[in-house]
Amino acid sequence: SGLKGQIVYLFLSYYLPPKAPLRGTKMTSPLEQADDGGGLTISSMVKEFQGLKDKFKREDADSPSPFSDLEKATVLQECRVFSDSKVVTESPRKCSQLITKLLHIVTQGDAMSSSEVTEVFFGVTKLFQSSDASLRRMIYFFIKEVAETCNPDDIIIVTSSLTKDMNSKEDLFRANSIRVLAKMCVSYSIMRDTKLE
Repeated sequence: SGLKGQIVYLFLSYYLPPKAPLRGTKMTSPLEQADDGGGLTISSMVKEFQGLKDKFKREDADSPSPFSDLEKATVLQECRVFSDSKVVTESPRKCSQLITKLLHIVTQGDAMSSSEVTEVFFGVTKLFQSSDASLRRMIYFFIKEVAETCNPDDIIIVTSSLTKDMNSKEDLFRANSIRVLAKMCVSYSIMRDTKLE
C-alpha cells in the first residue's frame, strides 16, 4: 500500500486544485507554484517518478526470468511429449508451458534447423487432440509466429488441422484458425514468389 499511496498522492496533488486564492491574487496551477510545499513542480514530479522507476527496476533485478537458463536442445527434447496423447489430453497446461518456452527461444533469435522445425510442427499437430481453449490459443500463436520461417512443406502439415478448426462450432477455434491460415497463405505466397525470382 506504500507504493500505491505514493502514486495516488502524486496524481491527486497534481490534479486537485490548490486552495482558493485571496481576492485580487492570481490563481496558479501546481506546475506554476514554487516548490515551497504548496504544490508540485515539473522537476519535483520528474524526480518522484524517477525514484519510482528506479524502485521498480531494483525489484525486477531481484527476480530473475524463469526463462533465463533455457537451452534449445532441452526444450526440444521436452516437446517430444506432444506425441503422447495422454499427456496432451490430461496436461494441457504442461503443453502450453512448453510452447511458451519454444516461443521464448524463437524470439530470442535462437534459430531452429529445418529438421527441428519439422519435428516441432508434427508435435504441434498432435496438440490439436486437446480441446482446451488456452492450449489451442497457444498453438495458434505458435504457428502464426513460426510460419514465416518455416519450409512450405512443413506449413502444409498443419493446414488440415486448421481447416478442421475453421469448420468447428467453437467461435474461438474458427476465428483463430482463419487468422492463422490467412497468415500462412501470405507467408507461403511470399516464399513462393521469392523462389521464382
